[in-house]
Amino acid sequence: MLNWWLIVLIVVCSLLCLAISIYVLYYFSSEDDHEGSYLTKVIIVFGILLAIGVVLLLPFDASNARDPTVGSKYVNTLNTDLMWEIVLWSLAAMALVVVPFTVFFYEAYDPDDESFSKQCGQAITLTLIVSFVFIVITAVCFLSFGTALVPVELYEALPQIVDDIDRVSYNTTSDKDKFEVHVSIFTYVVGELCLVGWIAFFFYAGVGLVSVPVDLIRGFINRPKPISGSTFAQEMAVIAAKGDTLLSVALALQNEARGKVPRSMRNKISFLRAETHVLEEEQEELIWNYKKVGGSPFIVYGKLLIGILSVALSISWVLQIFLHNTFKIVPFLSTLVTALDEVFPLFGIITYGIFAFYLVWITLEGQIRVGLRFVFFQIHPMKPHDTTLNSIVFNVGLLLLTSYAILQFTTRSFNEYIPRTSINALMNLYVMNLKGIGVAVEWAQFCLLGVSFLGLLFVLACPAKNAAARPKKPNYST
Repeated sequence: MLNWWLIVLIVVCSLLCLAISIYVLYYFSSEDDHEGSYLTKVIIVFGILLAIGVVLLLPFDASNARDPTVGSKYVNTLNTDLMWEIVLWSLAAMALVVVPFTVFFYEAYDPDDESFSKQCGQAITLTLIVSFVFIVITAVCFLSFGTALVPVELYEALPQIVDDIDRVSYNTTSDKDKFEVHVSIFTYVVGELCLVGWIAFFFYAGVGLVSVPVDLIRGFINRPKPISGSTFAQEMAVIAAKGDTLLSVALALQNEARGKVPRSMRNKISFLRAETHVLEEEQEELIWNYKKVGGSPFIVYGKLLIGILSVALSISWVLQIFLHNTFKIVPFLSTLVTALDEVFPLFGIITYGIFAFYLVWITLEGQIRVGLRFVFFQIHPMKPHDTTLNSIVFNVGLLLLTSYAILQFTTRSFNEYIPRTSINALMNLYVMNLKGIGVAVEWAQFCLLGVSFLGLLFVLACPAKNAAARPKKPNYST
């Protein structure tokens, strides 16, 4: 039975996720895209909302789970099996059909031939090709390996004939075995997308697990300082001179480029793009120093507080992987959430929501950081107030795929909190034991840790390396 506070919480969380989705859209979108393209914006907002919401649905399933020892929970009030099927199929449709079509539609735009039918036809064709390839791969793998090897324990008891029942002893033997179970196409597709999602998740979240706390704390240490009007004018003149130099280089490259662009020319263009990003960041920081006078203390110290909290969350997730997911020493986070849930269920739900939302946040942060850092391998980079809708849609598609991995990871990490839920049976019983897929999903978390370690070296080393390669940044403070 659903409590009134749970219904209120669902409504509040839905509105909060919607607000976050709209904020992300307008924070990253270019000013040129603020008007028009409303259907694309709806797709972006709905995609982000779905990616966040599916991860936060887990406590809802836990609150509706059956409990034979409690009269009010003997029969669940909602069909959560159907709920998860609808949500996860919708997630797949968005990631594999809607998002690719939108990206292909934008890529097919030709300013010399603004034919809507041609643009739409090319997008439909490419989307059908992607869908066909996925369906063929899924069908072949499902027909060949569409079973789960569920671990079971076999018991054998020997009969005993005694006069006194008190003298009966349990004479049994047990043996561990695996029972092969054929799974549904829905279960296999979920497992397949979990595997694909993990490839993006351990890469982006591995970077974000380190970069989020480091960036927040470093941002406080290197927070902007107020400057005078004369210093502002002087430094803006320097930035303008650098901008003129970059413009001259860009015009020279444009005149030099004829026909096919060679690799050396592409490297120069990538370097020019990177230097332009750096100059824009310097200008934004200079304007912030002058107009905001160092920023609001609530924002400055609020970021420090969030940075300290993110350090605790990152360390907690690393410990969870070792203490519970790998060595089964203690449930750790499951114990925390379960204990708070016993005090008042709302406390457990909020705690889970913080840990789960943090995974989504670090994934998005990883997408932003990697897209901006790997300047020679840029694929739809994300930049505040300067990102095309096409690039935002592409990154939303990646976020939708990682949602499968995040859901599987949280379900595994909080299995003590959700023992009798539909999602626990789907992820921990079937997906984790699928032939071929289960082993890869089980060990993918160590790839996340490996990327996090490399990300720690990357985050700490790259700023110093970049600073050494460029002229020393002026001190704006007076």
